[in-house]
Amino acid sequence: MLFLNSQNSKIFVIVIILLVILGITIIFWPKPASMPLIDDVHYHADFKVYLNGEQFNFSQTKYMSTNQSKLSNFVHLHDSNGEVIHKHISGATLGEFFTSLNMTFNSTCFVTDMRHAFCNNGDKQLKFFVNGIKRNEYDGYDFQDLDRILITFGSDSQTALTQQLNSVTDKACIQSNKCPARGVPVNESSCVTGSDCIA
Repeated sequence: MLFLNSQNSKIFVIVIILLVILGITIIFWPKPASMPLIDDVHYHADFKVYLNGEQFNFSQTKYMSTNQSKLSNFVHLHDSNGEVIHKHISGATLGEFFTSLNMTFNSTCFVTDMRHAFCNNGDKQLKFFVNGIKRNEYDGYDFQDLDRILITFGSDSQTALTQQLNSVTDKACIQSNKCPARGVPVNESSCVTGSDCIA
């Protein structure tokens, strides 16, 4: 009988020690960074992609997010506008946007959803511009409200490059309601976040 009590006491002490260790671990364990919430931002950025001098058409239905076809809750196109990207979460990058369209974009290649690859070679290069300035973040770029983004692949002359840069619209300000004199934001009824999405 004494043996059983002694054994039970040992088990009790071990359980108490384990609970204390567990409590200390919970208190001092590194906490994960808080995740941003959908709609913590609502940014719009104008963009164009040129591949061998030809503008890529992002206005096709297959690239649009709708309530029936949610390509991404975080960063997407909709309302048949293939020139303005909508962003609904902090930190969403251009790489995430193109991945949601089944495309690849990085510092060496742009690959379309039809698996046509446009990769750096001796004559032709992939270039990335934000607000007219050449950048090197490529797929890691965390775009901001009203950015004007150009992605271009080829061996274009400076004149052609200037024309491409100038072709990037500045309509994002309308959707972001930052230039009311130019128009009223479209009621983004097909927005996938469940709100009307007007900033």
